[in-house]
Amino acid sequence: MTEFRVNPYLQNPSSKGINVTWFTTKDVDATLTVTGPGLSKPLVFQSDATLAPVLAYTTAEQKQSIAGIKDSWLLDNNNYKHTVAVDGLQPGKTYNYTVTQGSSTFNSTFETAPSATDWSSIRFIAMSDSETEPLGRVTYREWQPGLIAEGSTRPNSTDSNWAKKFGTNGTGTAQTLRYALTETVGYQENLEIVNSRTPDFLLMPGDLVQGGGYQPGWDEFFRHNAGEYASGLSKYPILPALGNWENFGALNGGYGTDADGRFGPKFGRDKYHTYFDAPENGTPAHRDNYYRVDYGPVTVLTLDSSNGEPDDRRSNYGGAGQPPKVSGTDFTGPGTDTQENYTRAQYESFGGTDLADFNPGSIQWNWVKSQLQDARNKGQIIFIQYHHAPYSDGEHGQPMNHTQSSGQGGTPLRQYQSMFEEYGVAAVLSGHSEMFERSFVDENRDGIGVNYYDVGVSGDGLRGEKRTGSGFDTPLLNYNQYSQWTADQNAAEVWKVVNGVPQLIDGGKHYGHLEVNIEPFSPVPGIVAKIQFTPVYSFPILDANYNLVTTERRVYNDETILLVTDTGRVINSSLGPDATVALFKENLVAATPGNDLVIANAPGSKADGINDTIFTGAGNDEVDTTLSRSLAIKGHNRILTGSGNDVSIVTDNDRSFGSTGDDIFEANDAKNYRLSGGDGNDTFYLGASGRALGGDGADKFFVGAGGGNILSGGAGADQFWIANAELPSAANTIVDFQIGTDVIGIQGAASLGISASTIKLNQVGADTSIVFGGKSLALLTGIQASSLTPGNSSQFVFA
Repeated sequence: MTEFRVNPYLQNPSSKGINVTWFTTKDVDATLTVTGPGLSKPLVFQSDATLAPVLAYTTAEQKQSIAGIKDSWLLDNNNYKHTVAVDGLQPGKTYNYTVTQGSSTFNSTFETAPSATDWSSIRFIAMSDSETEPLGRVTYREWQPGLIAEGSTRPNSTDSNWAKKFGTNGTGTAQTLRYALTETVGYQENLEIVNSRTPDFLLMPGDLVQGGGYQPGWDEFFRHNAGEYASGLSKYPILPALGNWENFGALNGGYGTDADGRFGPKFGRDKYHTYFDAPENGTPAHRDNYYRVDYGPVTVLTLDSSNGEPDDRRSNYGGAGQPPKVSGTDFTGPGTDTQENYTRAQYESFGGTDLADFNPGSIQWNWVKSQLQDARNKGQIIFIQYHHAPYSDGEHGQPMNHTQSSGQGGTPLRQYQSMFEEYGVAAVLSGHSEMFERSFVDENRDGIGVNYYDVGVSGDGLRGEKRTGSGFDTPLLNYNQYSQWTADQNAAEVWKVVNGVPQLIDGGKHYGHLEVNIEPFSPVPGIVAKIQFTPVYSFPILDANYNLVTTERRVYNDETILLVTDTGRVINSSLGPDATVALFKENLVAATPGNDLVIANAPGSKADGINDTIFTGAGNDEVDTTLSRSLAIKGHNRILTGSGNDVSIVTDNDRSFGSTGDDIFEANDAKNYRLSGGDGNDTFYLGASGRALGGDGADKFFVGAGGGNILSGGAGADQFWIANAELPSAANTIVDFQIGTDVIGIQGAASLGISASTIKLNQVGADTSIVFGGKSLALLTGIQASSLTPGNSSQFVFA
């Protein structure tokens, strides 16, 4: 008999190694041996067996009986944990490993993560709400009716063969058929598809088990994932998140206490912490709750959405002296809490110390922001996972103050949306409502937003969209204005009579998962990868007696492809990937010898404002590229205005070249531009982190709040206005300031408190820094501070 209570399973992948964890029934140390690329000899690790008493069966679990199950589902009651952190390996390589435990051995393989700069493809699966338990072996879940294809008829819920075979749920207009597979078989078949796709890792945003405090639920989860049913987690790592069910004691107290004094939520979380060891997050008390994993160019941030503060509940609304409740599609705010089942005070009274508030200003909130900043600076492709879907047309889609609130709504997590959009998050993956849904959230309607998925279809409920009443004959509530697709209402059930029996041919709600594939893709400069989101369902094929013959991997008609820029941001374009790529390809625009007006995306314009090359020729011309589509890639245009007095209004990454004439360049809201005036007296209005060359003539440079520009006046008497009614956030560098010819100017000097007496000139090596209030406004290269005098009006102008 094997000594493995739970087979070795993988966690915390990195480019140098991985963590291997397993549980045994005996207090015997074990050996982990790793062989593979770059190892001249096997790596051998010894594991120490550590008793995990929190995993022992309770009296209630030992006495439990389940109708329809004859054999005991309980295992040996000894739980010894083994964990080994494997390190020192090469990126993106496959390694063999063997665990020797007494007389038992286990063999498998794992693959290290690639480096962020050297990778070929990445595939991961996202699925939640498996909610495993032994009862799932005999439970056929309610199968709420969704969209039915024209000409199709679903079997009735009273006397059809389907109803007789699998049963029904509810009564009257709320009665519905049950699904054709038990929860256990549905999850098994779903995982068989997942395992056949050999993912690099698995995201599970919560509700792994039907009660975190219920040990048979955990046993069942690992039977599926690292045990007798299958052992996929022995080959690919899991990145889990806490769900509401992990905060539930089930037989052992539920959301309260049991007969032995256990507090269900703490008991459940204690078991979760025993099974999973996430990377550190800087707050030891919150470890495992939220964490970061980098897998090559991908960053996954896992959050804990279990507890928001201040605590809230439905009973706080609608009573005398209380705020009113809302109904229908009304929304007055996201609220602060995702559950009304227990409070922090209750939790901590039973010794709990690990609750992590997620609201603005909390430790978790600040951690998320710092990780997003770091990941964006490194050009990573960012994914977020947590349990409670913030945008949902399902059961848990309404805030606490709504008349149809479940008391567990995910709307408080909407507070993160602006942060996620700011840092270019590719997608947010959640569960909770036990449905398949995709939303695209662009609250300010600027064309840049975030994709949200509810992937709660692992192996438990198969819910549909919420309705205004309890019956299935009532209208849909349609609470989620950002919803783009649901399996419930966009994958119509197609029924046909086959050999005299109504059979589902295609469509409908089924157990499934989201497959995400990331591949290098560089059709034009600035695009480096593409992400394909594929909603997969496990479709059951039944015989004439409705017995399961097999299941097929099928794909819902909602595959989505996003392009990724060289900064790691995704491009959310309604045009689709092919049309978007076409938009980014070089576009040649030639104007006339006369006075021309070229505005990107104006009616009849040949310019689209992205990667255009624009020639205006002679005449007094105006070019404006700022009206390009709101995509992650902006600008990259080349503008050549020719002779005449021209105006160039540029956006990010543009290059604009003047010629003869007095030209104006407006880059106030742009960054990373390159501007060249050529001959003539040119004027530059500047944004951030650009370069501007005046050329011949008396040129004027006005810097804005951004700063960080590099300026060159060229020949002629030039004016450098280094502050204009506000101070730049970063110093601008002037590379060719000519004493006695050029001048430094400050607009709004009096309101800023700047004068000849408050300006400081600091020598920095061979350069001079112009400082006000301890902040450098400009750096003059090759200039000695002693050669400048702020009170000299031929050098400084305070306007």
